[in-house]
Amino acid sequence: MKSLQRVKRSIAAVVLLSVGLLAMINWDIVKREAWLAEGEVVRLELAPVDPRSLMQGDYMTLNYQIMARIRAATDGDNLNGYVRIKRNADLVAQFVGFESSYLDASALPKDELLLQVRLRGGQVKLATNAFFFQEGQGERFEAAKYGEFRVNEQGELLLDALLDQNLKPL
Repeated sequence: MKSLQRVKRSIAAVVLLSVGLLAMINWDIVKREAWLAEGEVVRLELAPVDPRSLMQGDYMTLNYQIMARIRAATDGDNLNGYVRIKRNADLVAQFVGFESSYLDASALPKDELLLQVRLRGGQVKLATNAFFFQEGQGERFEAAKYGEFRVNEQGELLLDALLDQNLKPL
């Protein structure tokens, strides 16, 4: 009798944990969908890199032109902070400066945004450094010149699309 109760409790625990896990995953999906729908658009110019990784399938490494400016503006190896950017008429980010702490959006000029950034061992961590695509689509994405992102209120970036030199989605 006791072993049957233990089995029932174990099954109930597994079901509850599974439901909780699914709820957390779905909540994250809902938040990211809202972020994509409502976030500010920022485009980052891509820097040349080896475009594909054969070991990881159809995958493209992403590097951004603005990262060199960020490295030059900071003097530490391990920093958390914000990059202050101004968007041009095409919504392409132009480096303004580095902020070590978050500024209230009302303190910024209307055309400026803050983007979260981390420096670790001299490497800038700004946005995703990889883009995975369907097998056989490599040539299509080799023309990528810009990454289009959505920025949330905390300055986090979420990749929305890769764009060509004419800012058209690939």
